[in-house]
Amino acid sequence: MSAKLDLTVVSLYRVDGQDEAYLPGLFCAPAPRRAARGRGEDRLVLQLFAPPELGLSAEAQASLLQDMANGYFRTAGAVTSALREQVERLNTYLFQRNQGSPPAGAAQLSLMLLREERLTLAQCGPLHGFQLSKSIHHYYDAQGAGRGLGLGQNAQMRFYQFELHPGERLLSLAQLPASWNESTLADSEQAELGALSQRLLDQAGEQLTAVLLEVQPGTGSLQQVSASQLRPQPKPTAAAAADVPAPATLSDTAPVRAQPLAGAWVEPPLAAATTYSDPPEPEMATPTPISERLRDLSGRFVPPLRQFLERILPEEPIFNLPPRVMGLIALLVPMAVVILVAVVYLQFGRQQLYVNYLERAQAAAAIATASGDAGEVRLAWEGVMYYAERAAHYEEDQAVAFELLSRANAALDEMDVIRRLEFNPILSQPLANDAQITRMVATNNEIYLLDSSSGNILRLFLAGDGNLGRYQQDANFRCGPGQYGSFIVSALVDLALLPRGNAANAELIAMDANGNVLYCAQGQAPSAQTLTPPNNHWGRPRSLRIANGDLYILDPQTNAVWLYEGEDHAFGEAPRFFFGAEVPSLRDVQDMAVNGSDIYLLSSDGRMVRCTLGTSVNNPTSCENPATYTDTRPGFGNGPQIEGANFEQVRISEPPQPAMYMLDPVARAVYRLSLTLSLDTQFRSLNDLPAGLATAFAVTPNRAILLAISNDVYIGFLPSE
Repeated sequence: MSAKLDLTVVSLYRVDGQDEAYLPGLFCAPAPRRAARGRGEDRLVLQLFAPPELGLSAEAQASLLQDMANGYFRTAGAVTSALREQVERLNTYLFQRNQGSPPAGAAQLSLMLLREERLTLAQCGPLHGFQLSKSIHHYYDAQGAGRGLGLGQNAQMRFYQFELHPGERLLSLAQLPASWNESTLADSEQAELGALSQRLLDQAGEQLTAVLLEVQPGTGSLQQVSASQLRPQPKPTAAAAADVPAPATLSDTAPVRAQPLAGAWVEPPLAAATTYSDPPEPEMATPTPISERLRDLSGRFVPPLRQFLERILPEEPIFNLPPRVMGLIALLVPMAVVILVAVVYLQFGRQQLYVNYLERAQAAAAIATASGDAGEVRLAWEGVMYYAERAAHYEEDQAVAFELLSRANAALDEMDVIRRLEFNPILSQPLANDAQITRMVATNNEIYLLDSSSGNILRLFLAGDGNLGRYQQDANFRCGPGQYGSFIVSALVDLALLPRGNAANAELIAMDANGNVLYCAQGQAPSAQTLTPPNNHWGRPRSLRIANGDLYILDPQTNAVWLYEGEDHAFGEAPRFFFGAEVPSLRDVQDMAVNGSDIYLLSSDGRMVRCTLGTSVNNPTSCENPATYTDTRPGFGNGPQIEGANFEQVRISEPPQPAMYMLDPVARAVYRLSLTLSLDTQFRSLNDLPAGLATAFAVTPNRAILLAISNDVYIGFLPSE
């Protein structure tokens, strides 16, 4: 299970040279206690840039954003779909306000959602996002993100997804200050959060509206502060310190929770940081003696009870009860009433709730069965899921509700082309606790894993019956960073299988970020080679592939794919630049696959660039950028992205029936597409998997899918077709 991260949100707001603590249009929301399925660990940060012409006060902006956050946490399904739904609602509202003459203008919106270490960034309008880690990634797409909200009936959004590791930051803003330069964000990962915030403000000039996010190991809290609160406070003198009480720390103050909107707005205090977490349990008051409790109850309840009994009962001595007995009655009667109400609820209230939810689920199932509209059918089956789950919660005999749940799951799976596989762990003992598997390749009997925490390759081999999927780790296998003769190999970043019988007699080739490669095999020492660098030198190679005996290397930093034409997998010649005059942007490309003369480049937002290698000057390399996915699912359409998917890795299976497989780490799903990018099937787990992202995958020649989750590997066998 992934470690929990604390999220700190810093508002950077300067107006006419004056730093302000309160930033209008910034809203932070943790998951409520009763969030929709899959939303319990989400933390949402919304940043709205509303022009003054829209006439939205700070209170109105906060109301709109809180409504969006509430809607998101009530909506189940894919993160991107739920965010898009809320953006469409806001866009409709702003579009209606813009119907005046002249139009008021467009609002811009940045949505940042953190789930474990996975951050989803959505931009509506030409906004800037900077991921501040060991290297700086700039997320900006003026064309893809559109002009903003409120200008048309449909909202245009640009999604990015990436991992945000402890200590890393994300900076979001609408307009870059003219006074910022390369030094502004330099070494931003090493700087203290307060120092970095102050640097951004100091170099911004007179105006700045930005938000800075940081994650650190912790308990999963969400804290909002201003830059001024991060500045070191001057120490008081000894004399002054004696008279001034110590200020309360964050741990001493009660945390503030996001509250539902009321009729009137109260501006939150600006002097204290807002920490979003569950409120602490109230301390139990010191119990008083029982006699004092009874005396107090007797004083409050006995006189009115005596008067009541005297009115309705005969004046007999038997009713002249002692005060102690009357006090006991006053204590027991309310308790009896509470118990009676609870019994009635448990016997009849829960049953009625069960009946109500079950009837709604059955009605939704009838609509789904009778309707011919795909969108209506989907909504109806989702309604069946919602009500049947709640019905099952209120009834011990859950057979009918579970039968409806099973029908709804099967119907939605069919609509979404989902096939369920049973995934089981392949190791009797998981890998080391600190193992981080980020790449994986496999044969029918061997699995090679790249452990990014150490930069080493691990080897697993099949032990026993292959159908049982039991593997053991080869403790004697060596393939990792170190000095090999005159070559120094650093941490490895990718690997690929080599065909049997190659000149190096190796099983695989691996690469570091400096253009060095290792040839590794069981039972022998690795051999190293330094590839001939390109004329403009290496940037930071990220991925390599072997196809048709040639070596392909992706280097996003230099915006290049290099092709080494090898003889018997010895790559001693200088590389060839893959592209011609048409060179796509590779800045956000995180993985690639090769099939024949075609190369597929997968970006962090799920878009794909497909290029065909040219054969001559008259037939240069050509690219489709972005390539179009074909999505035949009811209610979905073709486009540059698969809606609801968060792709991170891509592989192409071996002939005779090659297909493209892509990993969605958030859903722990593997998508299968044709080589023309037509969606065929989603493979998901039938059984429960441990929490955490799927960090790597592979497809074996004998049609098995391998998933790496945390420090373990799981196998699921594809059905015969």
